[in-house]
Amino acid sequence: MSRAPGEQVLVQEIWRGAVWAARPMTVVRDEDDLVALWFPEGTRWKAPVPPPSHSQTGSRGEWIATCLELGEWVFVDREWDVATVVLMRPGDWHALWVSRRDGELLPWYVNLQEPFRRTRRGFETMDLALDVVIRDDASWYWKDEDELATFVEHGVVDEALAAHVREEGLGVVGRAERNEPPFDEPWPDWRPDPSWPMPELPEGWDERCR
Repeated sequence: MSRAPGEQVLVQEIWRGAVWAARPMTVVRDEDDLVALWFPEGTRWKAPVPPPSHSQTGSRGEWIATCLELGEWVFVDREWDVATVVLMRPGDWHALWVSRRDGELLPWYVNLQEPFRRTRRGFETMDLALDVVIRDDASWYWKDEDELATFVEHGVVDEALAAHVREEGLGVVGRAERNEPPFDEPWPDWRPDPSWPMPELPEGWDERCR
């Protein structure tokens, strides 16, 4: 099911069998050991928000956890505000994001998530709240620890999974400190084919497509 460079795919986040978020991306590389996707600045994607019947008081983590707990959300249009290469390896509980904003390279972003699964239209996964930001000198910090704690409090994520996610993040940090792939590879200098069009959401983006 590998796809050619330049082909557009649908990346869906799936929660308990339902679509939680949907992003169109372009294939950069699709090989047995690595999937690289292009998510350019300005791409329109679908993000979940609480339905009108829900209270939106409290922190972002609280309303996300409540939506997931109840299985209730609606979608809004969002526009991606950075230019990102998404790197995923089979079996990994994370994706690495290499992003630029206004031409300036941002730190490596470790998006902790379920291992990706292939579908007939692209890929599916699920974000697990916690992230790691890794600078060029391999210094780093956790991001959204409070959201992961809220997920645990609501029973959306159990303690064992939370510990596994943290272990995964520390493992990626170790690779950065040892300058192992992909941290020693030229992904920060990669540029897309200028002929590639902006990725667009296909019809049926809100339906799971195994």
